[in-house]
Amino acid sequence: MGPVPADVRTADKGCRQLTASTWQILAGNLAVVALFVLLWSGSSYWLKTLPRPYRDMLLATVMGLGAIATMSMAVEVRPGLYADLRYSLLAVGALFGGWPVALVSGLIAASYRGLIGGAGMMAGVLGIGLASAVGLAANLLVGRSSRKAWHVGAVGAVTGIATAASYLLVPAEFLPAVTPVLMPTVVLTTITTLVAGLVYLQAGRQGAERELMAAALAHAPDFAYVKDRHGRFAAANRAAAQLFGVAEPRLLLGKDNYALQPFERAREQLKDEQEILQSGQAELAKEEQVTAADGTLHWYLTSRVPLHDASGQVIGLAAVSRDVTVKRQLQQELVLSRDTLSYALAEMTGGLAMYDSAGTLLFCNEQYREAFPFTGSMRQPGVHYRDILRAVITTREQPSTPQDQDAAAAWVESRLANLQRESEDEIHLANDRWLQIRTRPTSNGTTMVVAIDVTRFKQAEIDLHTTTTQLKHLVRTDGLTGLLNRRAFDDAIEGEVRRTGRTGTALSLLLVDVDRFKPYNDHYGHLAGDEALRRVSALLKASLKRPGDVVARFGGEEFTAILPDTDEDGAYLVAESFRRALAEARLPHAGADKGYITASVGVATYMPDATERSAVDLIETADGALYSAKAAGRDRVYGTRVAAKGHFRAHS
Repeated sequence: MGPVPADVRTADKGCRQLTASTWQILAGNLAVVALFVLLWSGSSYWLKTLPRPYRDMLLATVMGLGAIATMSMAVEVRPGLYADLRYSLLAVGALFGGWPVALVSGLIAASYRGLIGGAGMMAGVLGIGLASAVGLAANLLVGRSSRKAWHVGAVGAVTGIATAASYLLVPAEFLPAVTPVLMPTVVLTTITTLVAGLVYLQAGRQGAERELMAAALAHAPDFAYVKDRHGRFAAANRAAAQLFGVAEPRLLLGKDNYALQPFERAREQLKDEQEILQSGQAELAKEEQVTAADGTLHWYLTSRVPLHDASGQVIGLAAVSRDVTVKRQLQQELVLSRDTLSYALAEMTGGLAMYDSAGTLLFCNEQYREAFPFTGSMRQPGVHYRDILRAVITTREQPSTPQDQDAAAAWVESRLANLQRESEDEIHLANDRWLQIRTRPTSNGTTMVVAIDVTRFKQAEIDLHTTTTQLKHLVRTDGLTGLLNRRAFDDAIEGEVRRTGRTGTALSLLLVDVDRFKPYNDHYGHLAGDEALRRVSALLKASLKRPGDVVARFGGEEFTAILPDTDEDGAYLVAESFRRALAEARLPHAGADKGYITASVGVATYMPDATERSAVDLIETADGALYSAKAAGRDRVYGTRVAAKGHFRAHS
């Protein structure tokens, strides 16, 4: 090859020099872009309080001014033709700000480029519009809330392509001059757009996280605050502001406890905080008792942790307090209720047990166990009622429980079912104690069982029943002879008259009178007379042969006997048997004709054909027969049918 012409060598050297200076100047452009991006990213969190339109206009202005700054430091390729990184800021602003930012920042940048003028003015303005359109298109496609890193990367690549396209729009005669700066400009624009977008994206995420944390702190129901090493408030939430008596959290900032609390309380709290700051050890769940200004007592549960910087030095502390006054009061009430219940269960005279819906014992006091002599030890929580009942049968704790296998199983199931309904039972134990068992199902499905020892009351009931029976017997019994008295006789004769009238059977009545008994009393005395009456009553009672026959003292020395289902012949035989037994007893009687005690007997009978019967008629008929026996000479039996009055048969 021949030697290179001098003009070519000169042109090549100039191209290399231009390329080198392009990289240097574009590096300065990169610094400008970074400055504006960092400026906006650092301040965007503090601008959150501004309404959205104002923030968008501010972002558009910053991005537009940044684009102007890059153009003011551009590489002048030819007069009126410039290379810079303006498109990065415009594309990123449109991506994150949407159409208001794209429009305003683009107008600002385009206006400045128009003022500069030059041969590349039209291509520059079109490039500005193209870069803004790239960012706006991405914004519209992905939306505000779902932007990701790869979206930023795509916008950076497309912006680089748009940059290259904008330079191709310059007049053809300038293309050779553009070629040396095209590659550096496209590469740096792509990189700058990518880095600026990622920084903005990360700043947005951090701002959202800080905003979320700030909102969580502000709205937390607990009292939360942060203090520096000197005990001054650096941050606080609304609850903490209310706790210290100020309207807003910002009014706490820079103040210590002495400005907000009574001196003693402030000194105590700051002392605790300084110990944490000096030791670097957290204080967790400390319970504090505080008397409020109105005199009410409050309880707080406080946790304090030291805060460290990157080097590990303690720079402050964070604290969270919770008002646990209600919880503390409930705990105290619960403890009091528990102690009261425990005392009541321990001191109550009866036994108490709780069973669940399946029949498992949940709880019982000691009195409940002690009430059962053989199965008390197994009546423990967790034991099923069915097993307890089986043990009752096995140990014969209740002597009345069935021992047959089938009957015992049925008894167990019936008692188990009894847990599901309200009932009261009395059980007799093998140790001769009596228990009253009260079963009460509750609304939550459990069953309460109360066992009360009623042995004393049961014994009193038995004694009362016995006494009542004895009193009834005494009321119906003649005190001298032990026979039924006149009242009992009247009840008995009325009943037998009605019964035999319904059944159509015979009924006989004996009326007995001891002969010449007054002279016996006058001669032997009343005590001997009483003994004689007892002997006569015993002989009369011995003469009755059937369990249904009734003998009674009619009054004085008169006795009577009711003979159900006995006709006149049977009644005569009974009367004669008695008369003969008394005569054979030869009981001395000095005033009697025969020298011993005798008796006269009158007999009256209702035969089966008597349809109309009266106790009065029967007694009067027997009394008439007795009168006839005594008139006939005593010591004899006279009898008649009530239906055939006047017909007597006399026997001596």
